[in-house]
Amino acid sequence: MRIAERRWTWGEAVNEVPEFVMLGHDDLLRAMPLVDHAHPGCYEFVFIERGKASWEVGDERFDTQAGDVFHSRPDEIHRGGFHVIEPCKFWWLIIREPNPRDWLRLTEAENRDLAETMSALPRVQHAGFQPLEAFRGLRYALESGMNLRSMAVRQAIQQLLLQITVPYSGDIAIASDLLGQFDRLIRRMETEPEWRPTVEQLAESVGISVSHFHRTFRAYTGFPPTAFMERQRHKQACRLLSETKEPITDIAFSLGYPSSQHFATVFKRFYGLTPTQWRSRSYSR
Repeated sequence: MRIAERRWTWGEAVNEVPEFVMLGHDDLLRAMPLVDHAHPGCYEFVFIERGKASWEVGDERFDTQAGDVFHSRPDEIHRGGFHVIEPCKFWWLIIREPNPRDWLRLTEAENRDLAETMSALPRVQHAGFQPLEAFRGLRYALESGMNLRSMAVRQAIQQLLLQITVPYSGDIAIASDLLGQFDRLIRRMETEPEWRPTVEQLAESVGISVSHFHRTFRAYTGFPPTAFMERQRHKQACRLLSETKEPITDIAFSLGYPSSQHFATVFKRFYGLTPTQWRSRSYSR
């Protein structure tokens, strides 16, 4: 019987980013055993995307819910509460502890300040939903094989550390049932990039006002609804251009653009390259 129905991990080394060790994402439908373990010389950060989970360090127990970040320190033995993780959806990042020299290409003073901040960080920090897009961006950078991938990975880690250590103070509480509705919409946006609903239609589909939908969706994803949908189309466009030989016109129509010219204009505005240039670079690697 499968315990973790949806699991993704990336533990391969990234050139020029020795600080990165592993990134993972779990969507647990059943409780999963998590016994005593430690990460030598590394911090682990766990971000709860949906649901609740508890953690134990020594004799202390820490409860987390959506928007919270739990962390363990280098060499520290920790485990799930009662040696399990409850059904929930979460991300986890393992990185090497800061050192005084050139860590994540930061200055010596920045490294020192970050090391002090991380050592004094509360065991559980409420970061809101701002880190979610950074986790997704880090995953995309790892999987894409893009040019300057090491820079994208490094910047995503820096962004996450900032959002965790200096959390967004304007976070909005979002009901758990609404989070489930948002996840449903996001899955459709990912699988049907040609889908182009209005914000009014999206709000109506989850039964809330347009203003409340716009505000809570942005708090959850880090982007306004229309910008988020456009980013999903961009990601799908990059995948199709890099992994297939479909004509660019066909790709444009499959993503819901009225013409290949319009697609090229939007794509270049976002990436600085035309679709043809992007495809040429992908095949030349």
